[in-house]
Amino acid sequence: MLFFNWKKIFETCKGNPSEVVRVLKMLVEKDLPLNQYDKIYRYSTIDFTGNSFLLNPDVLLYNAYKYSYRDICVYMAMASVRAYADYIHRGKTSLDLIHLPVDPFIFLQNPRLLFVEDDQVHFLYEEAPTEIH
Repeated sequence: MLFFNWKKIFETCKGNPSEVVRVLKMLVEKDLPLNQYDKIYRYSTIDFTGNSFLLNPDVLLYNAYKYSYRDICVYMAMASVRAYADYIHRGKTSLDLIHLPVDPFIFLQNPRLLFVEDDQVHFLYEEAPTEIH
């Protein structure tokens, strides 16, 4: 499980999807920069922890080659809206449609990461098994 601050990641990366995915990878894999010229060096001293969560960020990263960086960013942005208390109390990994700030499907190039069922937005890799095949 990864706790992150979506707003801080987005603002630090200036909305650049490839940089957002770079930060996600750094956080999940706990990478450290090799030297000051490493691309993650500028992010290594920033604390990106927050109240937003991803249950299986490693599975998302493992399958990231299937999706655009933009799609992964929309996935993270929509996941950041979910309440952790709902997950702890009920095990709920989906998001009510009423809580969406914007329609995420207008931003997705390949809407396979998110899907709507019974007025809930479901996250493909949040409900996936944690095993990587």
